[in-house]
Amino acid sequence: MIYLLLMNLSLSNLISRFTFLVALLVFVGGGFVVAQADPITVQARLVLGTSTEQKGKTEVSNAIRKRLAKVFKWMKYYELCSRRIGIVDGATKTAKLSKTTKIEVSNQKNNRIGVSLFSEGKMLVQKNQLLKPGSCMVLAGGSGTDSAWFIVLSKDK
Repeated sequence: MIYLLLMNLSLSNLISRFTFLVALLVFVGGGFVVAQADPITVQARLVLGTSTEQKGKTEVSNAIRKRLAKVFKWMKYYELCSRRIGIVDGATKTAKLSKTTKIEVSNQKNNRIGVSLFSEGKMLVQKNQLLKPGSCMVLAGGSGTDSAWFIVLSKDK
């Protein structure tokens, strides 16, 4: 009889410990999933690079100008269009930046994004990159003799 009572207590204790462990895993796991599902916000800018001054156009920020001027030959950079794109983990969003230009941005988790650049319905370039707040990704578009255009993506903090 005492043996059965001790077995019953051990079994009851084991079941309550197991129930507690399962509840703890569900609670911790549920919080992890919620933290992973936070969207990122990406700022996409269509930028014109040129050597001639364009009256009435907005110049890009000094940080973007310095970044582009290190690599490209243009003296002036103007922001033609800007879009903020919020994307949840694993999702892809499309943003139209001009009549002929659009991008598809994928949130690949852990600060990594994928971008596909389309012009006149044709994909020009695909790029994946780690994009931390304060950094940017640059995609170059068509280049003429006196100008070129770029897509500059940055992640909001």
